[in-house]
Amino acid sequence: MGKNSPSVFIDHALSNFPVLKIKDEKKTFHIFSHGKPGELFINGQWLEKKEILDFFKDKIKNRKELLIYGCEFAKGEKGKEAVTYLEKNLHVKISASEDITGKNGNWILEYGKSPNTLKISYNGNLQLDNIHYLNPIIFTNYPLDITQEFIYLSTPSVSDITISVNYASGNGNPRMSVLDINNNTSTIITDGLITINNAQPKRISFVNPSNTVITPGQSPITLPSTSAGTIISGNSAGLVFTSTGNFYVNYRGRQTNHAGTVLTKGEAALGKEFRWGGAPTQNSTTTEDVGNILSIMATEDNTNIEISNIKPGMEFLNGSNPTPLIGTSFHRTLQKGETFILYAPVKTGATTIQDTGWLGSKIISNKNISVIVGGLMMLGASGTARDFGMDQLIPVNQIGNEYIIMQGAGGNNERLIVVATADNTEVTVNGSSTPLVTLVNAGDYAVINAAGNFNANGNLYLKASKPSYVFHKIYGSAGGATNNIVLVAPLSCFGQNDIDLIPDAHKIGSTGYPNTTLSVLTTAGNTPTVTINGNTAVPTQSAGAVDGNSNWVSYKYLIGDAVNNVKNVKVTSTGTIQADLLGADTNAGFGGYFSGFGTSPIVTISLNTPYPQACIGQSTLSVATGLGTYQWYKDGVLISGATSNTYTLPVTDISPAEYSIIVTTPGGCTINSNFIKSDTCPCSKPGATGTPNSGTKVGISIRDVRSSNNWPYDVNNGFIALEGNSKGFVITRISNPETAIPQPVEGMIVYDTDENCIKLYNGTSWNCIQQTCN
Repeated sequence: MGKNSPSVFIDHALSNFPVLKIKDEKKTFHIFSHGKPGELFINGQWLEKKEILDFFKDKIKNRKELLIYGCEFAKGEKGKEAVTYLEKNLHVKISASEDITGKNGNWILEYGKSPNTLKISYNGNLQLDNIHYLNPIIFTNYPLDITQEFIYLSTPSVSDITISVNYASGNGNPRMSVLDINNNTSTIITDGLITINNAQPKRISFVNPSNTVITPGQSPITLPSTSAGTIISGNSAGLVFTSTGNFYVNYRGRQTNHAGTVLTKGEAALGKEFRWGGAPTQNSTTTEDVGNILSIMATEDNTNIEISNIKPGMEFLNGSNPTPLIGTSFHRTLQKGETFILYAPVKTGATTIQDTGWLGSKIISNKNISVIVGGLMMLGASGTARDFGMDQLIPVNQIGNEYIIMQGAGGNNERLIVVATADNTEVTVNGSSTPLVTLVNAGDYAVINAAGNFNANGNLYLKASKPSYVFHKIYGSAGGATNNIVLVAPLSCFGQNDIDLIPDAHKIGSTGYPNTTLSVLTTAGNTPTVTINGNTAVPTQSAGAVDGNSNWVSYKYLIGDAVNNVKNVKVTSTGTIQADLLGADTNAGFGGYFSGFGTSPIVTISLNTPYPQACIGQSTLSVATGLGTYQWYKDGVLISGATSNTYTLPVTDISPAEYSIIVTTPGGCTINSNFIKSDTCPCSKPGATGTPNSGTKVGISIRDVRSSNNWPYDVNNGFIALEGNSKGFVITRISNPETAIPQPVEGMIVYDTDENCIKLYNGTSWNCIQQTCN
């Protein structure tokens, strides 16, 4: 049977799927689509178990068996639950895949093991290749901050890919006018499905039922200030872009005097821990539309978020209520697609806590979230200069220690903002052995001025002793109102070596920005090739050296000019690149990184110890073997001779410390691990030489047998041992009490299943209870 057979459903996203021949179509029904645990990609949308039931219940009547060929559909608890649900409600037996199906996988349905599976000569991949999240942001009281907004879509794929644009909740899609940039033709899209290829990038505008462009401030992405401080529905705000191929999503907004952009970062942007970063307001202003924003969007139901470490005295907009939100922490529970926005407006005429008290705040959640920060507007070089600057964050586990920042056109107006994620973070620049600043606490920040720190090539090498966020307050021209804020990509040789492509790179809508430049950072010896509409561009700066780091060089290219035609930009290199696009005229600037935020490998230290934490003399730290060369560190200082994948904490380390490891891969890349904090060994200490070992001879147990043959004598030190298996004092088990318990009371005790420890709430924070020696 072919695609129209009543025994087969093949989602249209699987292009060039072969014709199928099935011997018996009366008993078995086959479904081919992209999948992930408990979900299938059908007609451009991800469907969960109830939606799958509704879609297929009339298609498989009188069938006895359903075979689902979708990557990992039956994987994990969610996948198994979906299979059970569908079997019960469809009255069929289901076989489904638990791993990758198709290219880089197989056609075996591991769950159910039906004998009727098909042998397919299809070399596609039934795994989602890319997904992007774009949070809603808010306007302030100033009505003309942005008057036009667009979303640009592009892909390296020479063949067509279909992108599904849906509201963040997954329910419905916006009505859009879609422009084919190269052909200058527009189409109204009502089903959310947009087809692009490398030769046909598209530009989106949002329209109402009359096909009139929706005014920014009322669109799915830009909302009025009365939305701040409230939970925003995902049924009409926030967007999720999904496809079966790789693609870029770039939001651009403008007004005569303002411009800004948000470059989404795909799945690399999702995580559970972030720090609120951006640029502090350093001058007083009389302009009311200046402030800083934090937008948090949930990707799953029942997402608990906690925003903490806010400085006392901060005030945030509270919807339509004139009384502001006040507090040092906020807890909210969001459903899939919902967004919570904090907006901190400045106080006019003075510098106050509003300018900085939000910076470095901690954001944690129990499920993946997308976070956007910045300001609409952000203050520039003076009290009246301002522009639009925002960017999407990456989570703490994806940030790095080393950065190279390429200067814009703002001269000494430019600033770097470093936000620490761990205590006692030392920051050095340009290879200096002396720290420029030490950030004592996680969440502390430092502002680094451009003057005296960027070299003659406009490069600055920054190294932090522990993973930190680095933001660049960059300017598109010498004008003090062309500022923007970008999250700088950490150095990594695991990133991409091409950008294909940046559509209409020097424009927002039909407005061109003649001072648009492209800065490219590449590994030394790898000269990038930049083309504009297929023509090779000549760099205005070649192989600019970096002080303190000879492994990287920078190039600059002029993209904008007086001719306001389409300019599609591509970058290729034989080595890893980072590319920062900066658009500007005399009044406005916009920009951000188009590469560098790929997911880097994460090295996690495993702990082998009988105790809840790392203990001196009785704990071994380890990471996987075969990664490259290893070097262990204690409190950021190299441990001489500790160069294997394991390290045992010596008894002589009597003080608590932080241990980590840096792995250098065969290609010369470095990967930083997490940090493990040690403590003195609990409950039993090695005795002095000649001291006899002692144990207790008295034990009270409610078990029916001993837990060991020598219990309780094998419990060190002289105390009465108590133990139980299923009775006695049972502590509530809960994941992440910081977010799961919105209003904790001092003295509460729970068992944190994430950190595997008993936690006590001391009235201010939750902390693991650590045993101490007697």
